[in-house]
Amino acid sequence: MMKSLHVGLLLLLVYSTTASRQTRSTSYKYQKFRLQHINPGMRISQCDSVIRDRNIFEASTNLCKWTNTFITAPLDQIVAICRGHRSGTITSNNPFTFVMCQLSNNDPNNRPRHPNCQYQGRSPRFAKKIVIVCENEFPIHFERFI
Repeated sequence: MMKSLHVGLLLLLVYSTTASRQTRSTSYKYQKFRLQHINPGMRISQCDSVIRDRNIFEASTNLCKWTNTFITAPLDQIVAICRGHRSGTITSNNPFTFVMCQLSNNDPNNRPRHPNCQYQGRSPRFAKKIVIVCENEFPIHFERFI
């Protein structure tokens, strides 16, 4: 009886440690997604300042990202897309507006480094559905608009 209790407690400890690691991982990815892709009301003229203020760049190389897309809807509308979806890629039912920021210097041999990034913003005339990756019912990665 005592041995099975110890085994049960050990399994519970292993499960809770694994679940805790998964939760921390999801939380980090979700916060990064929020920072890099959600900005309600953003305008195309704000690309440089938002990307600079949010320190968005390729961390491993310190190079400016070629493009970054900001969804201009409130966060709760984006989170709702993942509700009921444990993990995987999902397409929204509703269209969203967005601002796409593209690096002004598109010379692959001379890409600037953070914080010297300059972007041109553009926004499509029509809203589009978004494709995102969900994990534990939270958005963690922006894939594309369709």
